[in-house]
Amino acid sequence: MTKKKNIFSRFWTWLKNMSKFKKFLLVLIILAAVGFAVWRIWFKAPPAPKFVTIPLKKGNVEEVVEASGPIAPITTTQVGALVSGEILKIYVDYNSIVKKGDLLAIIDPTQSQAAYDQAEASLSSAKEELESSKMNYNLAQANYKRYKSLYAKDYVAKTDLEQYELAYVNAKSSLNSAESRVIQAQASLERAKKDLDNTRIISPIDGIVLTKQVSEGQSLTSGFSTPEMFTLAQDLTKMQIEAKVSEADVVKIKEGQVATFTLDGYPDEKFQGIVRQVRTNYNGSSNNNSSSLISSTTTYTVVIDVDNKDGKFIPGMTATITIKTKAKKDVLLVKNEALRFAPSTNQERFKTTGVWILDENKNPKRIDVTIGIIDEDKTEITSDGLKEGQMLIVSEVGVLGNVPEFRRRRR
Repeated sequence: MTKKKNIFSRFWTWLKNMSKFKKFLLVLIILAAVGFAVWRIWFKAPPAPKFVTIPLKKGNVEEVVEASGPIAPITTTQVGALVSGEILKIYVDYNSIVKKGDLLAIIDPTQSQAAYDQAEASLSSAKEELESSKMNYNLAQANYKRYKSLYAKDYVAKTDLEQYELAYVNAKSSLNSAESRVIQAQASLERAKKDLDNTRIISPIDGIVLTKQVSEGQSLTSGFSTPEMFTLAQDLTKMQIEAKVSEADVVKIKEGQVATFTLDGYPDEKFQGIVRQVRTNYNGSSNNNSSSLISSTTTYTVVIDVDNKDGKFIPGMTATITIKTKAKKDVLLVKNEALRFAPSTNQERFKTTGVWILDENKNPKRIDVTIGIIDEDKTEITSDGLKEGQMLIVSEVGVLGNVPEFRRRRR
C-alpha cells in the first residue's frame, strides 16, 4: 500500500513540476489516443459477409396443382310443385330411398278437382251443342240441295233459293264453332286433369332424397317459378368433385389425370379420383374501389369422378385436391431458397431467373438459369452452366443489408 502511494506521489510531483507546454502536449497525446480508439471501434470496415451454401443435386420432381371443391352426386333432380295449394301429406324424409313413380307428397286437390269437374261439364255441354249443330247443318244442307234442284227447273223463285243458301251457310258456320268449342273444352279438361294429377308429387327417378324444402301444412304458390320441394340423387355410389382451379393452373390439367384428395372427416386417409372434365365456362370476380380495379380472379371448374361404393362420402364434403400434372426423374434440382436469394451488397434488379455461387475469391457471382418443373420446395434446372455438386448460395449470415451486426444493436 505504501509503495503504491509513493508511486502516485512521485507521479503527482512530476506532473506539478512539468512545464505548461509539456502538460498541453500530454493532453493532446491522450486525446489523440482516445479519438483513435473510438474511430477504430465505430468506423471500422464491416466484416466480410458469410454465406450458407448447399450442393446442386439430381433427383425426381413432380408438378402438381392444388385446389378444393365440394363432393356432389353426379346426377341430381329437383322435384317441384306445378300447382298451388296446401301440402296435406309428405311421405319421405332426408335419405329416403325412392323408386320411380313413388308418391312423395300430396297437395290439397280441392281446387284442382273442382276445376276438373267444371271442365268435364263444359266438355259434355260442348259435345251436346255439337250434335245439335250437326243436325241443323244436315237439315240446312238437304233443304239447300232440294231448292237448288227446284230452282234449276224454274219451280221456285231465286229469293227462296237464296234464303235456304243463307241458312246452309249459317248452319255450317255454327257447326265449325261447335267443333272448336269441343276442342277447347277437351284441352281444358286435359289441363285440369294434369293439374289434378300434379297434386300427387311423384318421384321421376330411382334415387335417394337429398333435401326436403317443405313441411306438412305449408302453402305453395305456383306462378312464374316452380317451388322446389325435394332434391333427389340418382346414385350415391358414384360421385364427383367440382374443384375450382385458377386460370394459371387449369391449362396444366387434362382429362384422365389422377387426382389425390383428402377430407377433414378422414384426416388419416387419402383417396383417388380421375379428372373427367375441364369445363370451359369460368367464374370471374373482382374488387373495385371508386377509381381503379384492385384485384380480379378467374377460376374454372374441373370435374373429378370418385368411387363411393363404401359410402364414406357425403354430399357437401369439401375435398382438398392434388393433381399430378408432370413428373421427371434424375434431373438437376435446386432448392427454391437459392432462386430467391440475393446478397446484401447487390443493388441491381434482374429480369431473368438466376442463382448465386462463390467465385475463386469467395465473392458472390450470379448465373442466369432457365427452370422447368416447380415443386413445393425445389425446382428443375433445364439450362446448361451448372453441374451436379456445385455449391449454390441460399442465405447470408451475420449481415442485414450492408450494416454490421454491432451497429444494428446500437441502433
